[in-house]
Amino acid sequence: MNQQFRLGVQHLQHQEYERAATAFGRILQADPSDAQAWSNFGLALTHLGKAAEAEMALSKAVSLAPKNGEAWFHLGVVRALRDEWSDAASAYRRAVALEPTDMIAWHRLGVALAEAGDEPSASVAFERALVLSRDVPTAAATPAKALPRADDHSLEGAEREGSREAKSWLDLALSLLALGDEDEAIAAYERAFTLDPERAARSLFRPMLRLLTTVGEEGGAVQAEPTLPPGGPPRPEAVRPPRRPEVG
Repeated sequence: MNQQFRLGVQHLQHQEYERAATAFGRILQADPSDAQAWSNFGLALTHLGKAAEAEMALSKAVSLAPKNGEAWFHLGVVRALRDEWSDAASAYRRAVALEPTDMIAWHRLGVALAEAGDEPSASVAFERALVLSRDVPTAAATPAKALPRADDHSLEGAEREGSREAKSWLDLALSLLALGDEDEAIAAYERAFTLDPERAARSLFRPMLRLLTTVGEEGGAVQAEPTLPPGGPPRPEAVRPPRRPEVG
């Protein structure tokens, strides 16, 4: 790794995206075949909100290094920013194929598939994300100098982030409830509640759950309604096992 490359990485780590883009741009002028420089250049451009330029850079990165999962992930991000949902889903599929335990990529794949109109495939992706969410690495296991990952939610503001992501978890919760998987449905609902309490409280999930738990299998036996967050944050242990600390 040459000095210019290290400098560009340092700029990314310090969220100095204009400087990072300049550093990697200089590297690419000297060596246009550097796949990682293209990937990092695209990452910097993504953080700067330059979706069209970022898509070009990341497309070049994956053409040179098809097994770069992070480049595929960020290509999905910029395509989602441009509302190119089918293409975003294709990129996220490549990302999860290369990194099968990437919870965020599975969740973004679900969002892209849902936006593209493929609800059955979206449900599968959301369910996989939910399963993986129970085994998220602890903060101590996360590299301190990892490059800042971009995503289509955080780049378009906290309001869209909470709203869209909460909707996708609510959709999953309702789907799981319809399938009779009550425990997983509650876990998905509580994730939605964490992101957007008002939207979660207004959803049909609580009335549907109350109806299903009030009417017994033999036509009238009354059962206790499962505990759900009344107004505060959900129980963390309902989303991840208590043996693992909650990731902030």
